[in-house]
Amino acid sequence: MIRPTLNVLATSLALSAALILPANAQGVSMAIATLTPSEVQEFQRIVPKSAEDYYTLGLVLQGEGDLPEAIEQFSRALELEPLADYYFARGLALADLGDHQRAIADFSQAVRLDRQFASAFYNRGMSYLALQQLNLAVTDFSQSLDIDPQFVAAYYSRGMAYYDLGNEDQAQLDYERAMNLSPTMTAKFYDQAPRPLTGGPDYD
Repeated sequence: MIRPTLNVLATSLALSAALILPANAQGVSMAIATLTPSEVQEFQRIVPKSAEDYYTLGLVLQGEGDLPEAIEQFSRALELEPLADYYFARGLALADLGDHQRAIADFSQAVRLDRQFASAFYNRGMSYLALQQLNLAVTDFSQSLDIDPQFVAAYYSRGMAYYDLGNEDQAQLDYERAMNLSPTMTAKFYDQAPRPLTGGPDYD
């Protein structure tokens, strides 16, 4: 089953990071997103007892921007239960800190455990893109699209990798695919892209 997606802006690349929530934690994650500051503080005082408790606390801390402590909680969850979703969450936090090598290791564990985890392939591709390991990035974006052909951000990101590889024709094709699937989202990210893409606005 393809997990539902929430698209978020990755500020370092001005792209969608396409954060995919685990199916069994979607309700918890939605509830966390609506917590008031006082409720967050109360939640943080709860002593975790299970892997899911540590994972959920990690999500709260990640939402608050405390990435080092979120990583610590995800690591504790993984010590108790090494699930793909927990590796994925820690990988996202590591990537947000710019530690792409460790993020890649976590995303790799996630896809080893769940070969249908489209967003883990995608976010590993984003880390490869950040490190300019472009062929590996293209491979991961393509893998995520094999799983979810409607993954707009994967087309867009693969187009950026193709552009950096000098393949402007393929970059334009991927951008057009993304635009056809979601014109509004694609235009927004395209206008903020850190490089001119084929067919885009001129840059001095």
